[in-house]
Amino acid sequence: MTPATTSSTTIAPSRTTAALGLGLLVQSGLAGGVADSHHQWLTWHENLGDVLVLIPLSCLGLRLGLRRRRPESRHLLAPRAGLFAAIVAVVATGHAGGNWLALHVTVAVAAMGLVARQATLSRFAHRGRSGAARRPRPGTGHEGP
Repeated sequence: MTPATTSSTTIAPSRTTAALGLGLLVQSGLAGGVADSHHQWLTWHENLGDVLVLIPLSCLGLRLGLRRRRPESRHLLAPRAGLFAAIVAVVATGHAGGNWLALHVTVAVAAMGLVARQATLSRFAHRGRSGAARRPRPGTGHEGP
């Protein structure tokens, strides 16, 4: 991949991933209010969850649209599809309630892990593209003169 093609494939995902991560953190805070039997937070928790589905859906649609013009963006399609499936599973199990809430929490934690992984990978790709000096790893024999 050339630096010119890398720039368009990493900037947008990092911003949308950051927005999704922030939304998931707010969701966990609202879930704490629900767990403390403050039912006024339940509506906010449900509504924000429904809105958060739009972020990975739009990213997945964008990646599918760019797939023909940019074959190098195919490697970004699978993680976005996985994240979209995880968010849909979180929302579906949350609306089902009851015994599904154990799965709801588990899949929500896994979705946050996926978001953190994508944000980290996107940040590393962005840092490598910006020309920032990379420090060599100690003990690799590339410490320099």
